[in-house]
Amino acid sequence: MASASPPSPSPDAEEEPPECPVCLSPFDSASAAPRVLPCGHSLCGPCIASLPPASASASADSLRCPLCSQCVPFSRALGPSSLPKNLALISLLPSLPKDPNPSPSFIDAAAAALAPRHLPLHADHSRLLSRFRHAILPESALPLQSPPPGPTPAGLAVGSFASDLGAPWFCPRGHPVSLLPVEIPTTGAPKQVPQFYRPSHATRVAAAIDALSGAARDEVIDLVAVSARLARRVCRVYGVWIGPEAAPLWLVAERHSHGVSRLLEERIHGEETVSRIRAVGMEVCEAFMGLHGEGLVLGCLGLGCFYLDRFGHCLLDLNQALGLCRGIQAGFFRSSKAFVAPEVAVVMHDKLQTKDHDFSGLVGPSSDAWLLGCLLVALVTGDEQLATGWNTDGSYDDWKNEVLTRLDASLVGTHMESLSVTIVSCLNNDPEARPEIADVWRCISGSSMNSNIEALTPNVDLAARKSFMCLLLGELSSMSTDVGASESEDKLQPSKDSDDKQSALDDEGSGAFVNNEAVGAPRMDESKCGELYTSSTLLAHRDCVTGLAIGGGFLFSSSYDKTINVWSLQDFSHIQSLKGHEHKITAIVVVDNDSQSLCISGDGGSGIFVWCVDPSLANEPLNKWYESDDWLYRGVHCLAVSGTGYLYTGSRDKSIKAWSLEDYSLRCTMTGHKSTVSCLAIACGILYSGSWDGSIRSWWLTDHSPLSVLEDGTPGSIAPVLSISTEVNFVVASHENGFLKIWKDDVLVKSQKLQNGAIYAAKLNGKRIYSGGWDKVINIQELLEDESEVEMRDVSTFTCDSIITSILYWDGKLIVGLSNREIKVFYKGC
Repeated sequence: MASASPPSPSPDAEEEPPECPVCLSPFDSASAAPRVLPCGHSLCGPCIASLPPASASASADSLRCPLCSQCVPFSRALGPSSLPKNLALISLLPSLPKDPNPSPSFIDAAAAALAPRHLPLHADHSRLLSRFRHAILPESALPLQSPPPGPTPAGLAVGSFASDLGAPWFCPRGHPVSLLPVEIPTTGAPKQVPQFYRPSHATRVAAAIDALSGAARDEVIDLVAVSARLARRVCRVYGVWIGPEAAPLWLVAERHSHGVSRLLEERIHGEETVSRIRAVGMEVCEAFMGLHGEGLVLGCLGLGCFYLDRFGHCLLDLNQALGLCRGIQAGFFRSSKAFVAPEVAVVMHDKLQTKDHDFSGLVGPSSDAWLLGCLLVALVTGDEQLATGWNTDGSYDDWKNEVLTRLDASLVGTHMESLSVTIVSCLNNDPEARPEIADVWRCISGSSMNSNIEALTPNVDLAARKSFMCLLLGELSSMSTDVGASESEDKLQPSKDSDDKQSALDDEGSGAFVNNEAVGAPRMDESKCGELYTSSTLLAHRDCVTGLAIGGGFLFSSSYDKTINVWSLQDFSHIQSLKGHEHKITAIVVVDNDSQSLCISGDGGSGIFVWCVDPSLANEPLNKWYESDDWLYRGVHCLAVSGTGYLYTGSRDKSIKAWSLEDYSLRCTMTGHKSTVSCLAIACGILYSGSWDGSIRSWWLTDHSPLSVLEDGTPGSIAPVLSISTEVNFVVASHENGFLKIWKDDVLVKSQKLQNGAIYAAKLNGKRIYSGGWDKVINIQELLEDESEVEMRDVSTFTCDSIITSILYWDGKLIVGLSNREIKVFYKGC
């Protein structure tokens, strides 16, 4: 008799669902979802939340993994939801039962489970968001909901808010706004977004802000702050916003429907016109004075940059002014009806030929006084074309005489008859002969009482008391959209009567020398990939350059000649030499604090010197001490500074020491390397140390406990680590055997031999890697990554005259230190 066989288990019953290794409870996709710790192990959310801090001395925002005992960062304020889910384990969970009649709550829960989840915010972006928190509009603002009537040549668009905005904007729904693109969208195929994860609005805004230069970021935050302080004088700049699908970052500002140019169309002869011009003129003066008080000058302006609010008050639209500046930068002048002072025209003409020229002192409040004169000419005469006529082929003096004649014809017999002389004085070709805007305001306000014009004496003390940023020459104005600029007669040209001044400025520009070599002198190095680089040479050292650092508004360079040289970041002129070391300087770093900036240097005799960075640049160190008395193993090889107030030194004695920057006391010594610690780098709360033993170790900055060891296990691949550069989740290291190795999330993803000799310097900036060394070759490569692998694409390669010892990337310039005592500054493009 045959026995009945037991039923075979179903496929779903063959394997048990994955469980948490701590509480042994099965994972689920809701309350007990598997979360991945930074060390790589997965625990359920409740277990992660219940784990205590790593130690009594460690930060509260940390925990020790119960599986590998590593100390890892963990934000208790955000909770387990700040950690990513383990999608591989979630895919093994049993599927939800099918309900033929699902309830509405079940449908909502399922829809929420299928909705895209936001990627966690990176630490660097968190710092950006904390700085820009009042300048980032929420995603719900949707200022592009109304289709714009058509973009202007500068890319300006209009829209309105889709919802009420509370503090700090206090802007009602439907309020009209103007939008100016801050970042031009890049071309190419769109980046693939994962199905279940997508960047949040805050993440995308932070990434767009991070992609801007430091100068552009400062301009954005300054414009937002200035417009808030100058309420009712300039249109409010609310902040930045980015659309749900990406593309440009928009600068969003308040907008009004009625422009001041409307007054030209509604002109009524008689005292009513005079009173309206008087009111608008005074408010225009107040807008200028407010901007100058904030250290901002415009450089160019048009009548269309001023609008009237619902109460009839005149406001300056900064977005419209920026759009006009972009038109000037792109080459449009007369067609845009822009007012540009003669000295600004000379500066623009010089800037088109000499990059990174310092124009401070040439453009200031007196240039805006000239713009004010043109605005008043247009308002009084009703002829906007007359105000822009100075740039025609006629004589400048002839144009001024015509302006005076037309002003007299419009003002004779009115209470503002004396204003014509004041306006013409604003149009003087010599900036020092123009009155201050405050004097013009007093003349307009007291014109009905026959103000004494002789009291309007020039005053140039304002420019001497404060440095100014020119909107026309700023970074945001240089982000010109594709406006189709061409070489035509519409280009901005200096006036005929300013030829002598232009020649003097050209001579001054060509005479900006750095050690007998002109800054920006054309020395072209053609790379293998076809890109061209212009270089200039800085000479002051007498031996090999060992380090470069930027801080406090200066470039610092160290050398084996036992000196630190200080260079201007404006024209790279030599400012000062700091002397005091008795041994060869091997490392340098600069730390910028809220109170002061410090330059810290280390030498081969274990000396550590701290220099105060200020305009005086005192030649005596603020403090100095010596690391060790062991003559055999003494010598500081590398330095690093953390935001937690510690200075880290790597030495020949195989250790890393942590020094407090408050009292310069030794707080901790980290050991583990088997040879000299040759390089240090800090990123995302982690200290990375490279050594001649071929390894890279990471340390948790909170309690200085070890985290991991990065090594290449390939036989024969061990070589001394000479430099480390970190950014986001990448660690790039260069080695003595010419290899460049890349780790991503502590996993070696790329190892490539770039040069035959040692690579002494490697710098990761964004997605580009700059490296150089014994072969006297600079390699520029771009990181390309997808879900499975990381590749490096060659961008450019060019040769230097000597061995490359240090590399620094700053503000679009590649600064390279060489063993032949030279410092090269490379500018991309012709």
